[in-house]
Amino acid sequence: MIRGRFDVLPVVAGSTVEGYWQTDKWNDFSSITKKAITPADLVPHDTHIRDVIRLLAESSRLFYFLSRDREIVGLVSVVNLNRRPVKVWLFGLLSEIETRLAQFISSRVDGDTLYGATLGRTTERKYAQVKLRLWEDQDSGLDLPMVEYLYFSDLVDAALEKQLYTALRYSRKDFDRSFGSMVHMRDQVAHPVRSVIRDAHAVGKLWRRIQRIEEALTRLREA
Repeated sequence: MIRGRFDVLPVVAGSTVEGYWQTDKWNDFSSITKKAITPADLVPHDTHIRDVIRLLAESSRLFYFLSRDREIVGLVSVVNLNRRPVKVWLFGLLSEIETRLAQFISSRVDGDTLYGATLGRTTERKYAQVKLRLWEDQDSGLDLPMVEYLYFSDLVDAALEKQLYTALRYSRKDFDRSFGSMVHMRDQVAHPVRSVIRDAHAVGKLWRRIQRIEEALTRLREA
């Protein structure tokens, strides 16, 4: 376990998992205990990743064994939440949030006003190429929505400045906290080398962010 840095190691006899060894403290290999597998340690192997995250967070667990019929067929732990399929699923949620927020803003703020509240007032170097692309598109006759030139963080800032959060039944504080956490999460998910889970207890924060995304999607769909 020390060599492989495994906090949980199944005890296998033939094709049967008879129990497991577990570190008494996550990532501390100085004290290890052998335990029997109980029903509380199991989730069905086809459980959706959303529900795996929820169960890990709500039960303050760090792992589950995956069961099929009466057999144990796998193991999932918090470290697996950094795997590519999980990040792809999370990115799908965040992409829908960004798309729906852009549509919501476009339906309530005209392009010139939105430009003045975002690109028109910034001098940051990262926006130089964005502005250049906008001007080139305009010169060539392309009439694209202004939101297509904005980052997710710009959309959030615009909604705050124009007080659009009230149409989504948020207070300014709640909107800023909810969508601000999504901006941070998007940066993590969009970069392949960045981990979503950086410590054993970050799964609780991840679950809260997923709940915020789902709530925001409901409000944006209704709006």
